[in-house]
Amino acid sequence: MPHLKLLVLIILFVGVRTGYGQEGLHFSVNHQLYLKGNSALIGNNIVSEHATKPFNDRAIFNDKIKMEYIDVDDDKETFSSSQAALTLPEHSKKIVYAALYWSAIYKYDKGVKRTLNDQIVYKGNDERSLDVNKILFKTPLGEYTEIKGLKVYDSYLNSSFNDSKPYVCYSDVTQLLQDTETVNGNYTVANIKATEGYVSGGCSGGWLLYVVYENPDDKPKYFTTYNGFLEVDKKTVDITFADFKTNEIGDIKTSLSIGALEGDQKLKTDVCKVYNSNVGDYVPLYTNLRAEDNFFNSSITIDDVYFKNRTPNSINTLGFDLVKMDIPNKDNSILSNNSSELTIEFKTKADRFYLFFVAFETEISPIYLENKNTDYYMTVDIDTYALPQDKDLEKIKNLKSTSIPGLKAGYYLVTNVFSVEKNATNWKEFLTEKGHTPHSYKNPINNWDYIYLKNSEDPNEVYLKQRELSRLDYFEDIWVLKINM
Repeated sequence: MPHLKLLVLIILFVGVRTGYGQEGLHFSVNHQLYLKGNSALIGNNIVSEHATKPFNDRAIFNDKIKMEYIDVDDDKETFSSSQAALTLPEHSKKIVYAALYWSAIYKYDKGVKRTLNDQIVYKGNDERSLDVNKILFKTPLGEYTEIKGLKVYDSYLNSSFNDSKPYVCYSDVTQLLQDTETVNGNYTVANIKATEGYVSGGCSGGWLLYVVYENPDDKPKYFTTYNGFLEVDKKTVDITFADFKTNEIGDIKTSLSIGALEGDQKLKTDVCKVYNSNVGDYVPLYTNLRAEDNFFNSSITIDDVYFKNRTPNSINTLGFDLVKMDIPNKDNSILSNNSSELTIEFKTKADRFYLFFVAFETEISPIYLENKNTDYYMTVDIDTYALPQDKDLEKIKNLKSTSIPGLKAGYYLVTNVFSVEKNATNWKEFLTEKGHTPHSYKNPINNWDYIYLKNSEDPNEVYLKQRELSRLDYFEDIWVLKINM
């Protein structure tokens, strides 16, 4: 797909900060996309009080319930199954990326609880399957396909989380969705393994399907998915999103999707916050269904409504949380124009939970999108110094040339592009104050102003200058264009 061509980005910047001594697997980027489109999130839990009936009691702790597998598919060959419906707009069914995740508490196959000296004791045989990455997946009107996913993290194989032994797995199912004739409809996931009965803290588990689809009528967007497995328990987890630039003007819309285990509806103090640079502090996120002091509350929600187009459609999903919501950004107070970074924070005081999936998307500058999706230029990062110079020079020489009437032929070191002339002027003034001598040209195709610091017919000169300037922190992107050659 031409809109997904990757430029030569040598290194990817991401950031995850966690408290010291945190158990689990630190979060990292799994996938990134730049396109005009949108995303959808569906999913369901796979253990509950009953195999087929919804569970809606909100006044009970998870570990008080004897859990059993949900199994709704009327197929004797499966031991667990649940469904959720995907509904994309009629004109937006070109699937670009589809990620399937499943996660569960799985210390042993079945557990019991006993009262001993006025204390509750949980017991099991402490044995369970290691094939947690093998499941069944069914698209609408299709048959089950066996999926062997990647074990992102399985605590049974180490000494972490001895009371619960959770795991998370992932599979890229993009091709399966692209090949199906009917995209909209019920998706069924079966044979996800979890503990039945009782376990300390309560059994929980479920799956999610995160889908990115193309829509040429939408604004340019940046999509990124992170995965890992971290316990949030009185130790803060921060995730910083980067590798994007919002538009120069106008409102910026952005959203967040999250998958987590173990959040009790009845226990409070778990929060999800976003950094607000205007006030210099983190501000809590919340909806009508997710209080700011009880954000993870065993529910599956899309913005301000329960996602109920699933079977069973429990209000209380007993420790399995899925959320997709817009980040409130009135007057661009959280994410402003020309922004390139956003940080969210997770913390709790009483209600421990496990974080395993986070997806972030935001509207970006159309200029940034065009640059990301063409093969007319090359960027480097400071780590390029560790790479063989001749390879990078060869890449510059092989760039596709673009035509700009009246401009001298050569390689151009571009520092920024603007659709608003005043912003271009401000950037040139900033560079001048920093001791540079900026030049500019206007592309007649889009009428954008390109600000460059060097041009030469010798690619080596431009490349060396690019490596030099890439060390400066105010050059987040600085790239080479080949013009009229």
